[in-house]
Amino acid sequence: MRSKTFNWPLFLSPFISRVGDSLYLFGLNWFVVKASGSTALLGIVQAVGGITLLCGDLFCGVLIDNYNRKRILVASEFICLLACFSFAVVIDPENPAAWQLIGLTCMLDVGVAFSFPAAKAIVPEILASSALQRFNAFSNTALNLADIVTPLLGGMLLTINWIDFRSFLLINGLSFTLSFMLLVGLKYETPAVTTNRLSFKTSLLSGFEYVGAHKTLIENVILSGFANVLFAAVKLVLPFVVNHFYQADPQKYSFLLTGLALGGILGGLRLTLVHRPATRNDNYRDLILAAWGLIVAGLVRQYWVLLAFAFVYGFAMASFNIRAFTMTQDMTENAYLGRIFGIWFIALDGFQPLGSFTFGFLTDYTKNLTFMIIGVVLLVGLLLIRLTMNHDQVLKRD
Repeated sequence: MRSKTFNWPLFLSPFISRVGDSLYLFGLNWFVVKASGSTALLGIVQAVGGITLLCGDLFCGVLIDNYNRKRILVASEFICLLACFSFAVVIDPENPAAWQLIGLTCMLDVGVAFSFPAAKAIVPEILASSALQRFNAFSNTALNLADIVTPLLGGMLLTINWIDFRSFLLINGLSFTLSFMLLVGLKYETPAVTTNRLSFKTSLLSGFEYVGAHKTLIENVILSGFANVLFAAVKLVLPFVVNHFYQADPQKYSFLLTGLALGGILGGLRLTLVHRPATRNDNYRDLILAAWGLIVAGLVRQYWVLLAFAFVYGFAMASFNIRAFTMTQDMTENAYLGRIFGIWFIALDGFQPLGSFTFGFLTDYTKNLTFMIIGVVLLVGLLLIRLTMNHDQVLKRD
């Protein structure tokens, strides 16, 4: 029934959106930190955005499992392109007000809250189960390729005098427009509904019950949420460190983001060649590698060390995320995929505001040592999760 091994719209749409979004985030991080000299405002904006994502996560899973997933994807992209073009008109590019950044972030995060879980849930409906890890690996590699191109392009754009924050916002809007058009043309047949739709509360609770009955799902959700909240904190610290210790050189900042992306590409390409099933031990090994990289980067304040760390960290996080998503897609019934990924992002987004807020202010005091603190937190967290979630892995669909 699901015999396809690849789908171009589902491959290209996230790639195009990522190019624009990465350029926008590059500009946002750079202009806000440069204007304020601190990560505090950036931390507040990301914290509010995280709360918005959390609210969206509560609704997205139920809607994705009960309504046409393609239409949800298309609507999500439309919300994002509308946000970019609308705020490009009203925003002050030289000194964007806090309310403008918060409003823009909230609109974008509403779209993201629905588009990412919907995209992950729709893939197993279109592709064969045996093709999931390979497709996820290629998709992740393309996203990391975008992350290589965009920092270099962003650094070049910052050298042009007339380029400002509005320019980055318009580029992001164009990328969402192209992604929107691709998804409109996606060939997708809505699965036949064999049962009556459950109420929102009943549907949401059934998703939590499904996760609770599968220990590997619980572990994947906790690990991914925990590790990616800290990943967001790392991305928050990077522009601060470059501004304070490396002459505020935008090229050095772009090289760090390129290192993250190159590591991610290598991690993704490696998994395209792996044919054995993913295991929970693989996930822990990757995250332990990421933690030790953080500790070294925090203790040794040298740019070449920071650059090497970015590569290793990108490799470890890409390897972990690809496997974790594939394991979840492979062992979850299609009818529950939306709710499972909704719960997944509830775990991630529920803690991200606290992480962004905490590290946004903490970095002003701990500076480069913030990397070491994040690494120690990751190691301790992994130990506690492993001890708590001691079980035999089962990797199969019910």
